[in-house]
Amino acid sequence: MAEVPASTQLLCRQCAASLPVEQGSSFVTCDFCGTVNYLDKSEAVLHYAVRPTLDDAKAAAALRRWMAGNATVKGLDSQAQIESPTFQLFPLWLVRAADGKKERVIFKPAAALVVTELEKLTIPGSDLEPYDYEMDAAAVRPTVPLTTLRGWLADNEGITESAIREVSLVHVPVYHFRYTFDGKPYSAMVEAAGGQVFASVFPEKAELPYLSIAGFGCLAYFLASLIPIITFAVTAGERLDLGVLIYVGVAIVLAVLVFGAAAQVSRKY
Repeated sequence: MAEVPASTQLLCRQCAASLPVEQGSSFVTCDFCGTVNYLDKSEAVLHYAVRPTLDDAKAAAALRRWMAGNATVKGLDSQAQIESPTFQLFPLWLVRAADGKKERVIFKPAAALVVTELEKLTIPGSDLEPYDYEMDAAAVRPTVPLTTLRGWLADNEGITESAIREVSLVHVPVYHFRYTFDGKPYSAMVEAAGGQVFASVFPEKAELPYLSIAGFGCLAYFLASLIPIITFAVTAGERLDLGVLIYVGVAIVLAVLVFGAAAQVSRKY
């Protein structure tokens, strides 16, 4: 996994007792000798986990709510055939690095992703707690080495090793759902602490009908805007007011037609 073993402990520099390490903290007081220790986490890999708050039923409900949203095809929430989910603790690398006077927090997958959108997951520091090795049965084994992570940070983010303040391995609880819609299989991940849904490929709303309505509306209003100009030219400038009135009437009719078509498409798609 990495050259430095993942751990949830650092030792007191005075008495060598184990120190409780909170994610993001720089100092900790030893419970045994009272020494205030500066935590140099740049050479350690700390191991944390996020406790799940959703069970299977609540995760499925979160998935259904997402399916009923604006991005998905109409009826997905009611027509999709959802299989029983698989519970996992998915590993992420959490990196805290200096960026001038600010601190950057970066999450990168520590294993291959089934759903690439999971890479966008963010975790509040308050949700992290030391990893309990009783969780091993559900934990996905990290396959992205620390050297690979450091190389990626240097090549893609411009973060050198000297800028890294802390590297942590965080196991995040997720439910992996498989479902079928219109005869096609799909996958989605539900983060089991906050209920976020991640899906790379899913039945999306058809964009063509909406784009067609938008194109028709733009063209129609452009042509309608020419009515006052044409009326002005035909009447030698004497009946511009008539052209404006005709334009207003046509614009109202077009508005009714466009909104009616949009409502029809919305009900269908």
